[in-house]
Amino acid sequence: MTLNIHPLPSPAGRADGLPRPLQAGATRPFQSWHYAMLNDQQRNQAIRDAIEELDLDGRTVVEIGAGTGIISILFARAGARRVIACEMNQAMAKVAMETIRRAGLGERITILPLSSTMALDQGILPNEPDVIFTETVDCGVIGEGYHAIARDIRRMAGENTIVLPNEIRQYGVIISSAAIHGLNHVEEVFGIDMAPLNAWSTRTYFPVRAEYHGFEMLSRPRLVRTYDYLEDIPAAPVSMQITNPGTAHGLLTWFELRMGNHATTNAPGTNSHWHQAFHPLPRPLELKKGEVISLHLDDQGMVNLG
Repeated sequence: MTLNIHPLPSPAGRADGLPRPLQAGATRPFQSWHYAMLNDQQRNQAIRDAIEELDLDGRTVVEIGAGTGIISILFARAGARRVIACEMNQAMAKVAMETIRRAGLGERITILPLSSTMALDQGILPNEPDVIFTETVDCGVIGEGYHAIARDIRRMAGENTIVLPNEIRQYGVIISSAAIHGLNHVEEVFGIDMAPLNAWSTRTYFPVRAEYHGFEMLSRPRLVRTYDYLEDIPAAPVSMQITNPGTAHGLLTWFELRMGNHATTNAPGTNSHWHQAFHPLPRPLELKKGEVISLHLDDQGMVNLG
């Protein structure tokens, strides 16, 4: 397969084509969480261990969401013959290309500055690669394009293609937390009705460091959804029994990315670079001990009751 990829234009700045450091008031063209992610040792180690367990000698790997290129480098170092990686953020694709060049692996790793959907539509991704890897999840799993990426993986994967992560498990617990609720809702300030602002409240979920704000579990944690890139698993109702009475404000969720024998998680207390996800209830509920609440998370991450 021949890849006809035009190099990205070099931004004005240094001789290596990378831009000069940001000045005050400048806007970075990618999210700052890339720094925290690359310093997340638990996440990094789990991914590297999973890669090193694979037999990659002579294999072709496709990565979706290359970021800085570090995972593509790990695959190449572990023996992959060819790594083709999609990164649709143009500035980040440039960073990845330079990082790979400095690692001396430019002949074995190709960065496509495209989404996986665009690359498939243009016929520049291989059919039935040996391995497909993606780590494109946010705190609530789906917010970085999970569903679109899963469709792309199903278009590309063959019967013997290994997909990592092979499973994502999302856990949740009903919580009471006026502080977290207050990050997304307001009633009155000095007797002034602020309800118009609540028309803009997040209905699906938002990231939160739950332990920083304080919360009380009103139920026991439960598996609420399972995701598989090769199989469309629909949302199903989950029953949660209230073990502590109180005002329920929402569902707190976290995930476990499973990669063969290895996993990484953003569970509370793990110091993961990922936050947890808070899914507000349609309205706060006063719940009694022993009550059973039936809920499910839809494909947008919204809590539906009943």
